[in-house]
Amino acid sequence: MAVLEGDPKREMLFTVRFRIGSDFEMKPHWHPRNERVTILEGKVGVGFGDEIDRENVTWFGPGDYYVNAKDAHHFVLTDGPAVLQITGIGPWRANFHARGSHE
Repeated sequence: MAVLEGDPKREMLFTVRFRIGSDFEMKPHWHPRNERVTILEGKVGVGFGDEIDRENVTWFGPGDYYVNAKDAHHFVLTDGPAVLQITGIGPWRANFHARGSHE
């Protein structure tokens, strides 16, 4: 992860860039504020819910943009190398879904 602007740990605007080198799976999680994502290279799949469901994923490619709304439980997949850029307001954190919780 490279920080391009701001500080994702502080309450301010930030932009970070992620380079993913192979197949990737980020377990279901949510963020306390909106997360704006731009795909720069490769393909990134996003699905919603507290379980990974590969049948219900929307795939985004280079130049695509999407917003993960605050508190929206989602997961992220790639099928190979990818580069994505995220902009938001910090402090930025991912809250992971705990199995068996009833939130």
